[in-house]
Amino acid sequence: MFLNQPRPHNPIVFGPPAKTQWQPVGARSAGQFDYDVIPEPTTWHAIHANVSNADSVWGVAAPMFELDWVAEPAYFIGSGPLLDSQGNLYFSSNFYHGERVDLVAIDAKTGERRWAIPAVGKMSVGGPFILNDPDNPGAQIIYLAGPERIMALRQDGSILWNKATGITVADTRDTDKTKFQNFNYHPATDSLITATKAGGLFAFSRMTGDLIATGQIAGSPAVSTEGTSIPGFIVNKVDPLMDEAFGKTHDGLSLFSSAVNYIYGGGGVVTNYFSIDPTTSRIYIAATAPDAEDGTEDGRSEMGAIYAFNLVDDGNDGLEFKELNRKSFQGGTGATPALSGDGTRVYESDNEGHVIALDHELNEVWRVNVGEPLVGSITVAPDNSELYAVTQNDVFQLIDHGDHGAVAWTAELNGFDGYANVDVQANGLTATATANGVVVMIGGGKDILGRTIMLHVGMGLLDRQTGKLRYFAEGREDSLAMSVVAADGSIYVAHSPLRRAVGKAFYPELTPDVIGGISRFKPIRLDMLARDAICAAGARAANASTLDQVAEAAAVSADSRQIGFLITQAENAIEQAVSDSDMRQGDADSLRALLAQSSASLAAGDLASSAATLSSACEVFD
Repeated sequence: MFLNQPRPHNPIVFGPPAKTQWQPVGARSAGQFDYDVIPEPTTWHAIHANVSNADSVWGVAAPMFELDWVAEPAYFIGSGPLLDSQGNLYFSSNFYHGERVDLVAIDAKTGERRWAIPAVGKMSVGGPFILNDPDNPGAQIIYLAGPERIMALRQDGSILWNKATGITVADTRDTDKTKFQNFNYHPATDSLITATKAGGLFAFSRMTGDLIATGQIAGSPAVSTEGTSIPGFIVNKVDPLMDEAFGKTHDGLSLFSSAVNYIYGGGGVVTNYFSIDPTTSRIYIAATAPDAEDGTEDGRSEMGAIYAFNLVDDGNDGLEFKELNRKSFQGGTGATPALSGDGTRVYESDNEGHVIALDHELNEVWRVNVGEPLVGSITVAPDNSELYAVTQNDVFQLIDHGDHGAVAWTAELNGFDGYANVDVQANGLTATATANGVVVMIGGGKDILGRTIMLHVGMGLLDRQTGKLRYFAEGREDSLAMSVVAADGSIYVAHSPLRRAVGKAFYPELTPDVIGGISRFKPIRLDMLARDAICAAGARAANASTLDQVAEAAAVSADSRQIGFLITQAENAIEQAVSDSDMRQGDADSLRALLAQSSASLAAGDLASSAATLSSACEVFD
């Protein structure tokens, strides 16, 4: 593959990473709600991890990992995957080559298919959504939203309910009016909310699937960017390649050009997911502004807007969507609004390079220009007011200082150093904040007119303190989805190869064929995973023990839950590390004893003692 190249192929080798010096300081941002229905953020239960779209999980990602397998390669998957509490993985795909399905469940450890829901009619779901089943503690329910039917399923694939939406459109070509986003959960009404690309709002009962409210966002269709964002000669070269790999869309269109137009927001009112604050149940949606606000009434909008809604009593024993506030801005956005843990901040990115912070009433507090257009939603960590923003080239850490924001670092994306065919490296996905770093995708390839032509792709773990790369492993395929981290530290990538398809079209001999499916990066050196989980739990417990247990009760409660999960992560990793001969039995026994003591102190509310024991366990790895 690397013969006849102008320089040798000598990839950088990543060894075991040193301990990170990052630690939480002060009270975290935390809401006041229970986890009876909303799952703890231990892995991906919604399109951006949780209902507030933080792209942040409580556990550690594996500090060392390698590509394990690729499953279901026939499917182009633009969203997800999601994982449940039993270690099952779920995805939906509207683009495929062969069998048509609306939902596939696979074993997250092996990649073997467990079951699938065949597509019926125009289901075309955006992706699954997972909630706890409050009537069956420990169990979860998977929900699907489609234009004709919505469904609720148990983890074994059995159907709880399967309901017709009752939504009809006179012109069947007007698919924007039935192109549902994924579900989200509205606690105040115990309902499932979804929106269409055309701005329609729908609420369904979580218990029964019955339609209980509808509404409409006031925005107008976006000015289409079709044919302007990607040069035509690229589209003409890539479309046949993608048609061969995945077939055409349901409407007989080429996948590449259709997907690019959707990503750039052509003609839509809503082009991404939305957030719900679990404490107040406020709904935040990024969309277009009403037509007249751009100065020209032409049925199209050149401006973006963020809307705050709630689902309230309509005075007639029913419910209605009520617009509470709206904030319009120059430069549209296709990014999902992300919320702080306590719901007091709404973060958005625009197409002009700004990270925008608003209060919960949508008053702008600050904005920071990172120097180039942002390409994804903002990652919101619960600690230290940390935010992570991504562009086509870089990953930035920003700090919300209250009245202003500032860039703290720009990531070191050097995973492909030494690759013969890599002239430039760039960010590939949204960032995921974990207890031991930031998970990112790095693409490597050629530079053409300032754009990275992606030939290779891999996953990396950044240090939250410095932005330097702690570890990196090459992967198989490009993705438009998220950097998904599982409860066991595994990393999953949904294959949606648009950028690497361009690389394949222009450099066919330098990169493998494009492929669909899901890939897993499995943890290796489980002793390192146990170390990072133990040390992260210890740092969190030490910080939590200094907080006012009454004034900061929500933060302390969330910290205690997270510490408990990190201890469980460490215990599971220790068992595997011994089995893999990466840890001596004597060390494992000592660590288990310390973790048991720490758990007992944590259960008694003695955070200081729990922290001291965890600190001793962390020192075992020195």
